Amino acid sequence: MPRRVQTFEVSLKAFIRRGDRALLVQEADTGYWELPGGRIDAGEEWQDHAAILARELAEELGAGFRVEIGTRAVSLVRQRPADGVFQFIVVRVCTAPAGEPRLSAEHAAFRWVSRDEALGLALPPQSSFPAALTALWALGGGPGRPRTRDRD
Repeated sequence: MPRRVQTFEVSLKAFIRRGDRALLVQEADTGYWELPGGRIDAGEEWQDHAAILARELAEELGAGFRVEIGTRAVSLVRQRPADGVFQFIVVRVCTAPAGEPRLSAEHAAFRWVSRDEALGLALPPQSSFPAALTALWALGGGPGRPRTRDRD
């Protein structure tokens, strides 16, 4: 009997650091705190992941919010509460040298938080967010080799 293969949605998220703080956003529909970013759209399968993440960040955080997207990454899995779909999420370490986000309707709020504050927020259940955030904090402040997204 053939083995059943798991299917996932694939998302790219950003762990955006500014000094000793990281940016978390609150989902408007669930109230959970997460990292900004989103799904790889159909037709983007062969595109550069940093370019896809830059598109998502511009959509969610505003075109004027400048982010340097690094190469270091951590992955996590989340089961979406609304429909039970599993999401495989690759999180890139980034920095934000200047500006503040202007949130889209997808998010109700944002916070620049310390490691302890992040782990104290209501993170998505049925996910490996706490372990991924701990691993991301352990990677340190720099993004590695950055790709700058600056669409003013």
